[in-house]
Amino acid sequence: MLPPTMNYGISLAVLSMSLMWRVRAVLFKGLTMGAFGLFVLASAAWSFTHGKVPEPYTMGIIGILALIANVSVAIMLYSYREGDANMQSVWLCSRNDAIGNLAVMGAALGVFVSGSAWPDLVVAIKAAET
Repeated sequence: MLPPTMNYGISLAVLSMSLMWRVRAVLFKGLTMGAFGLFVLASAAWSFTHGKVPEPYTMGIIGILALIANVSVAIMLYSYREGDANMQSVWLCSRNDAIGNLAVMGAALGVFVSGSAWPDLVVAIKAAET
């Protein structure tokens, strides 16, 4: 939940600033989200090499709670989806995170049924690609 929270905080902080600062914020958010994607990819690789199987119940509960939070925020931001780049990015982030939460819940079910880390690793790799 840290990357979306940072994304929202930065967008709110620069909301009333000049265009130059808002553009810098968009660039910074893009770079940090890219770095987070690399971290997720590295974490998935580490889990794969160490044979670590995640706890499906925890994955599912966190996925449900995060889905509720992200859908709530996406609904609040829906009317701002056509605003400047910062407002568009927080709306897109909430929408995409909600989609990702559904994928995590599906991965949790896959881990539960199979007893394997593969469903979680597939979702992590796909998340890092986007």
